[in-house]
Amino acid sequence: MMQVKLTLKKKFEMSQFFQSMATLLQAQLLPPVAAPQLMLERLYYAEGRHHPEHPRHGSFEGLSRLSKP
Repeated sequence: MMQVKLTLKKKFEMSQFFQSMATLLQAQLLPPVAAPQLMLERLYYAEGRHHPEHPRHGSFEGLSRLSKP
């Protein structure tokens, strides 16, 4: 009876091991997830690129209608 329990325990451990290995291998084969749009936008502005119609960062231009003649 004891030997049967040990055999079942070993089979279960081996099964878990192979499932873990299969999961790791599948994760490596999956295509990388694209960066979210917000992250790309933050990187775009962090590099100093701006839309020509938008005011520069740190500028108050365009924030008030009173400042325009």
